[in-house]
Amino acid sequence: MAFKYPAPQATTTVKNIVFSVGRTGIITPVAELVPVPCAGVIISNATLHNFDEIKRLGVRVSDSVIIERAGEVIPKVVKVVEHAGTQDVLPPQICPSCGAPVYKEQDEVGYYCINPACPAQLHARLVHFASRDALDIDGLGDVVVQQLIRRNFLTELADIYQLSFLHLLQLPNFKDKKAQNLLDAIEASKKRPLSKLLFALGIAFVGEKTAEVLADRFRTLDNLKNASLEELQHIPDVGEKVSQSIYDFFHDATALEQIEKLRLAGLNFTQPEKEKSGNVLDGKTIVFTGELKTMTRTEAERLAMQYGGKASGSVSKKTAYVVAGEAAGSKLKKAQELGVPVLTEQEFLKMIGK
Repeated sequence: MAFKYPAPQATTTVKNIVFSVGRTGIITPVAELVPVPCAGVIISNATLHNFDEIKRLGVRVSDSVIIERAGEVIPKVVKVVEHAGTQDVLPPQICPSCGAPVYKEQDEVGYYCINPACPAQLHARLVHFASRDALDIDGLGDVVVQQLIRRNFLTELADIYQLSFLHLLQLPNFKDKKAQNLLDAIEASKKRPLSKLLFALGIAFVGEKTAEVLADRFRTLDNLKNASLEELQHIPDVGEKVSQSIYDFFHDATALEQIEKLRLAGLNFTQPEKEKSGNVLDGKTIVFTGELKTMTRTEAERLAMQYGGKASGSVSKKTAYVVAGEAAGSKLKKAQELGVPVLTEQEFLKMIGK
């Protein structure tokens, strides 16, 4: 039987509140904290999600707050325990990275920088593109990307594949071996499957699981690019908002130009056929929740699919099993209410013969 663990929490003080610009241009408030241990790590930053959340919490600089770290979620501020600050935190009127005006849709909570040349957006897109769960370019991390942008060696995604030995040797701490290792990693990234490329492209609302569903369904990027909106809307687990985002992306001139440059660079635009290891979970819907010990949630979902199952992010009467790790919350509670069988991580692995 799986038990509900309380999410790890700690109390600390807000030193400052800064604004982070993401790859889609959304501006996220982040609390800089007096460093505090929580769940085995030292936490010095925590997300405040959006400006509506700041208002709800009433958080200000110098306040004493409770932070929480649950599962694979980044630390977040959950409560103010003592108000010491006097200055309200207001949304910025200009982008903290490029100085362009900030934009907000009337029916959305997010504030956006809509400058396509914003350095912070470019930086975030490049880091995401090269990340482990995307095209996995080892060595092309946050600091190196920043150095390459400053030297104007990277101005778009496709520039990664134009980097040379001489470019890299101009960076601090780069010698022959380190430069060659990064070039080898860049070359290897060209062979990643279509699912990884789709995730790397940073299409709004398309996470790893959706990228894999799309790649398995359409098999090639061109097939997906030419799909109608109606066809996208009929894909299981791809709702109206996500399908519209995918359709818009593949009808955007800038995105299409970027795709063609990546094609010319030699990236793989196809998805290989999956080799199924068995059908012990054939047709069964599995939901993973909480912090798993031996694998990430993405790896667990991929494993479930490999054995014939279908991974889902929500619990319903049709759910076959919920696999609960530490700090499992509302999904575990709903499974118990609906009478859905709950497995531990070890029980799930035993079920599939691992």
